[in-house]
Amino acid sequence: MRWLGLAASTLLALSGHLAGRPGTHDAAWVTGVCVWFVALGILAYAWWNLRGEPGSLLVTAALWSLPLLAAPPMGALDVYAYACQGQLFDAGINLYEHGPSALPCTWLSDVPPLWRDTPTPYGPLWFAVSGAVAWAAHGNLLVAVGLFRLVAILGLVLCVAAAHRFTDGNAALAASPLVLVHVISGVHNDILVAGFVLAGFALAARGRPALGGVAFGLAAAVKVTGLVAAPFAVLLLLSLRKRTTFVAATVATYAVLAAVTGHGLGFLRALGATAGLVQWLSIPSGVGMAAGYVLRVAGLPGAFGTSVAIARAIGLVVLAALLLWLWLRAVRRSTDHDAVLTLAGLALLVTAVLGPVFYAWYALTGIAVLAATQLTGRLRTGVHVAVVALPFLTLPDSLGLATKTKVPGAFLDVALVVTLAVRLVRRRSRDHA
Repeated sequence: MRWLGLAASTLLALSGHLAGRPGTHDAAWVTGVCVWFVALGILAYAWWNLRGEPGSLLVTAALWSLPLLAAPPMGALDVYAYACQGQLFDAGINLYEHGPSALPCTWLSDVPPLWRDTPTPYGPLWFAVSGAVAWAAHGNLLVAVGLFRLVAILGLVLCVAAAHRFTDGNAALAASPLVLVHVISGVHNDILVAGFVLAGFALAARGRPALGGVAFGLAAAVKVTGLVAAPFAVLLLLSLRKRTTFVAATVATYAVLAAVTGHGLGFLRALGATAGLVQWLSIPSGVGMAAGYVLRVAGLPGAFGTSVAIARAIGLVVLAALLLWLWLRAVRRSTDHDAVLTLAGLALLVTAVLGPVFYAWYALTGIAVLAATQLTGRLRTGVHVAVVALPFLTLPDSLGLATKTKVPGAFLDVALVVTLAVRLVRRRSRDHA
C-alpha cells in the first residue's frame, strides 16, 4: 500500500504538470484531469488501508509528499496570491484595503483573476510571513512557492507534535489525500492555524496558560477563525487566575503583532471580501441558491441575491447557537480533555461549513483537531471519509467542481438540511417519550 500510494502521488504530480495551469483546456489538460481523478482514487484506497497504522504513517507521509514537492501547486493557486500579498506588505501597502493589482505584484499574472483586486482577511502574522518569503524570493516565484511549502510543512509538523500530547491520530492525517493536496501541494495556511491551535490546547492541558494564550494569539494572527476553539481551551485550565492569564496572553499576542505590522483590526472589513462568491459548498449559501432558483421560476429573478443573503444571515444565527451549545456541552465535560477537544474540533468544522463561503481546505483546522482525539464510531468514519473525499471537489488547475454543479448542489443542501431536521425532531420525540 505504501508503494501504491507513492505511485498515486507521482501521478498527481504528473497531472499538475499537464493540467495545473488555468485557462488552457487542450488535450493535455483533459489527460491531466483524468490522471488527477485516477490518482486521487488510488491514493484514497492506499491511505484507507493504512490509516490504522499511525506508527508508520509519518514515514509514509514523507514518502508520498516527495513527488508533489517537484510539481506545481494543485487544487488551488492561493500560494501565488500569498506571494503577491507579501510583496504588497513589503511595499507598505495596507492589505486590508488593496489587492495584489495595487502594486502591481511581480507575479500578478499567476494570481487567479478573482483575487487580484480582493483585500485579504488574514492576520498580521501571516502578512509578516508572506513579506519575509517575498523578500527572500527576490522576484523568483519558484523560490517563493518552495518557501511557502516549507512553512506549510512546519505547520504540519507542529500539528503532529502538539497532537501527540493527546493521541497519535494526526500521523494518519499527515498522509491523507486532504493534506497531500491542500497542504503539501496547495500550501494553504490553514495548517499553520491548526498547528497553533493544537499547541495551545497541549499547553493549556499542561497548565501553562501564558504559552497557551500566545499559541492561540498566533493562530488568530494567521486566520481569526482559530479563536473559535479558544473558549474550549480555557476549560482545560482549572483556576480563574490561569484562565485570565490565558485570555490576556491571547489578546496581547495579537495586539503586539497588529501593532508591529501596522495592520490593526482591519481584517473585520476584509472578512466580507469573499461575500460575492456564491457556491453551494457553504450550506446556508446553497439553501439560499435553491430558494433563488425557485423564485426565478416563479418570475422573480431579482430575488436570487436577497434569498442568498437571508439564508446566510440565518446560517450565522444557527452557527452562533451551535457554538454555544457545543461549548456548554464542553463545560459539563471539562474534566475530560478528549471530549473538550472533540467538541472544539466540531465547533471549528461547523464554523467552516456554515460560513458564507466554504472551500475544502477550510476544514483542515477542524479535522486536525478531531484527528488529535480518540476518534471512534461514526465520527471517526466521517472524518476519514472527509479527508479522502474533499480533494475531489477541485481540479489540478484550481477549478472548483461546485461552480459546475450549482443547481443540483443547491438542492442537495436543501435535502441535507431537511434530513437533519427530521432526524433531530424524531430524536427529540424519542427522548421525550
